[in-house]
Amino acid sequence: MNPAIESQFNPRTTVPDVGIYTSRGDKLSAEARARYTFESDVRYGKGPLADLDFFPAKSAGRPLVVFLHGGYWRARDKKDYSFVVNGLVSADCSVVVMNYDLCPAVKLSEIVQQVKDGLVWLASQAERWNFDPKQIYVSGHSAGAHLLAAVLAQTGESYQLPTGIIKKAYLLSGVYDVEPVLDISVNEEIRLLPEEVHAMSPLRFTFSPETSYEILVGGGEPRDWIRESSRFAEHLKHQGCAVHYQTIGDLNHYSLMFEFETPEGLISSRIRKDLEASSK
Repeated sequence: MNPAIESQFNPRTTVPDVGIYTSRGDKLSAEARARYTFESDVRYGKGPLADLDFFPAKSAGRPLVVFLHGGYWRARDKKDYSFVVNGLVSADCSVVVMNYDLCPAVKLSEIVQQVKDGLVWLASQAERWNFDPKQIYVSGHSAGAHLLAAVLAQTGESYQLPTGIIKKAYLLSGVYDVEPVLDISVNEEIRLLPEEVHAMSPLRFTFSPETSYEILVGGGEPRDWIRESSRFAEHLKHQGCAVHYQTIGDLNHYSLMFEFETPEGLISSRIRKDLEASSK
């Protein structure tokens, strides 16, 4: 482990009491599951955690928003993030909160493949769940942001998502070049190898301009973590993608998700504004 890299790329080292944020999310998520009608633990693949929760829109033919959680590819669960529905439900969209298998039970490349397969499967369910297949939006936090970027990257590999499936991606505080992971403590569980770095680093590939992006990061995060987002936003612009980049106040890696808790939150209001505009 390299202490200098650890301090920049392990968010837990810079946030004193992560439990405050996880407890808040647990409470809000339990309340959301009690409040809204949804289909729980719908299987989309073969892995033990290849399942999702589907919260339907009130109206047919509305957009679908998919959320992927963080946890450095080796922790957390979709149930921890049910609260994102609170920020989106008033836009009358369907919402999916999606799980994926975790390291070290599987390799990072297997998770990327699983996410790609899951999104393709979801797109095929438009008739079943009455959403508009031309209006699929995705959002991910931290590792979830990386996974979405990894499947949208034009790698030419089996885990590349076909172009045109995703209308817009909202990527929150992600890692887009995974090389620093080799030198931080969480790699004891991730088990990323040097020879896997290039393939798993979206920043090293081209992107299709058919998908547009919001790249958001907390202004209170470590310098190099913020730089990951700014570099990736610039990279996407060079690919001809429509991109909006923003550092948000003094929010840290965990308080950033507060902006997803209500319709008035910065992140949820951005998504809701795009959904409303697409319906006109």
